[in-house]
Amino acid sequence: MIAKILAKRNVWAVCDKTQYPLYYMLLILGLNQSIRPNNPNLFRCYSWFVFFLLVFTTGRKFHQIGVKPNGDRETIEEFFGNPRSLITLCNALLLLSGLLASSLLYNLGGKRLGPLKSLCEMTLINRSKEHTKRHFAFNIFLAMFTGSLALIMAATYALSKWGYLVYIIGTPNLSSETIFCVVLDSYALFISRCAISAAAILFYQHCSVIRRSIKHLINEMVPDEQEECPLPESAMQKIHECQKTYQKIANGKAVIEEYYSLALFYAYGVCIPIFCFLLFVAMSAKTICWSETLSISIWIINAVVVLLLFSIPAFKIHEDGDRLLTTSFRMYHETFHEERDLTVLAQITFFVFQVHSTRLTLSACNYFYMNRSILLSLFSSILTYFLILWEFDVKNKEDINLKNITSHFRFKV
Repeated sequence: MIAKILAKRNVWAVCDKTQYPLYYMLLILGLNQSIRPNNPNLFRCYSWFVFFLLVFTTGRKFHQIGVKPNGDRETIEEFFGNPRSLITLCNALLLLSGLLASSLLYNLGGKRLGPLKSLCEMTLINRSKEHTKRHFAFNIFLAMFTGSLALIMAATYALSKWGYLVYIIGTPNLSSETIFCVVLDSYALFISRCAISAAAILFYQHCSVIRRSIKHLINEMVPDEQEECPLPESAMQKIHECQKTYQKIANGKAVIEEYYSLALFYAYGVCIPIFCFLLFVAMSAKTICWSETLSISIWIINAVVVLLLFSIPAFKIHEDGDRLLTTSFRMYHETFHEERDLTVLAQITFFVFQVHSTRLTLSACNYFYMNRSILLSLFSSILTYFLILWEFDVKNKEDINLKNITSHFRFKV
């Protein structure tokens, strides 16, 4: 309701006002102050407090990996055989990804998003009021869903630490931890979860701007109704306008890749280990109750949602770029067969070469390109890592049983 009321005020510069629920969620969490023209010192101090809290809790959680409740360190065999240690590692990876996502959100202040703003203004011209209302309601749902899921994860962590739930999620239950430390960790977990989801949602929103612009350009290149034999001047003007629009799209794609390339890389690099470790914990546990199943399911749902929000928009941009390339060849074919002068043919040839040489495909730090084939690599990686962990666990159990049998025979002798 607050976002809906303040969205009517035209004092803060956000191109698409349907994104106000997301930006106000970030404003409340202290992760982004870009919608305020003047940031008071109180908001700045709050933002720095949140950032240093994430840094402190992330380092503290990584230090707790492999620590027993009495403070001793576990061996490698004990670490992979103990579900508590794997859950602690998942907590640390989640806090690390939340820290990186919060750093990304701090940088997304709208200072260098000029190409995206120009594309957004161009695509908002043809948007109807009904579509704007639906998009605004959808963003409200995303903000509420993000906050609710993060709150459930933080509450599950705190309740498990205080003994109201099973011990496995809130591990390790160290004797040195106090109520203040538990509250601090739960709040950091809540902020991290919200930061990751907000970064993924903003990535989806920015990719949607590029996709709408591509569809608008395709309709301009090959309209349903066009002149059979337009004059060379009008043909040159049409090609020139298409070139300018495509250059804006390419610049917008470059801005998205500049900000989100690292996010795409660590989203796959963090979600895959978390997914594998959680599956391993669920499959290797001898006895597992409903609360453990519910908690692990929430973690897996979070990982899957983040992967889909980062993957599907990038896949769609790649596919829309292929359609744009096909449309450019069709436009070249129609122009070539209309026997225009050499200037028009040279202009359309240069435009087709421009579209072909600058493919609209996002990359993850130039390590891999975001297309549908990466999903096959993702699932194969998850299956491979899971089988490696499973084989390691089976071998470890066989060694333990062999040692027990050997010690039993020695005792008899």
